[in-house]
Amino acid sequence: MAKYVSPAFKLGAYTCMFCEVLAPVRWEQLFVNITRGFQPTSLWFGTCDHCGKRSLWCDVSDDTDDGDTAKGRLIEPSSVTAPMAHEDMPGECLGDFDEAREIASRSPRGAAALLRLCLQKLCVHLGGSGKNINDDIGTLVKAGLAAQVQQALDYVRITGNNAVHPGEISLEETPEHVGIMFDMINLIVEERIHRPKMIAERFGSLPAGALEAIAKRDQPKL
Repeated sequence: MAKYVSPAFKLGAYTCMFCEVLAPVRWEQLFVNITRGFQPTSLWFGTCDHCGKRSLWCDVSDDTDDGDTAKGRLIEPSSVTAPMAHEDMPGECLGDFDEAREIASRSPRGAAALLRLCLQKLCVHLGGSGKNINDDIGTLVKAGLAAQVQQALDYVRITGNNAVHPGEISLEETPEHVGIMFDMINLIVEERIHRPKMIAERFGSLPAGALEAIAKRDQPKL
């Protein structure tokens, strides 16, 4: 899958919501002409270097934010800005993933809660019980789960869990962190569902004689 970077305020490059290309973004603040001259507003344009189309954002940073962590809310376009679900996303997970995409820009915390539910169902698909995500991840690790997939699972588990409990942690309320949650779930599907499926299909396409020889080679020696 092509790399997806969730659109975020003042980010130097992201996946454009118009052309869907990962490209640099140029930021310009809007000014108004009043009697005292031109005065800055809280509105900014983000222009995609690939297609030239502009998105409109509102700076919602306050005095407590440092200069390196600007916060902004996307005003236009109001369309979905989260990545599409992986083509092999299980059907029982797809509804939650797509609903999270629909609300991600308006309610990052709501999207995080839905993505955690999606993860819970994905764990069941991968062999967990669905009763406790942390226990399911532990079971998958004992079964040989790759470290990077375990880390992706835990990222969504921890971020999503904190995102539905107000006051525990504020970082996960940002669209950037929710965007990473979408990416992590797609990565899990890629590694645990898509790649094994692709390898099995390629292996199954080998000539019958070659498959028989491999089966004979791998039979236990008496």
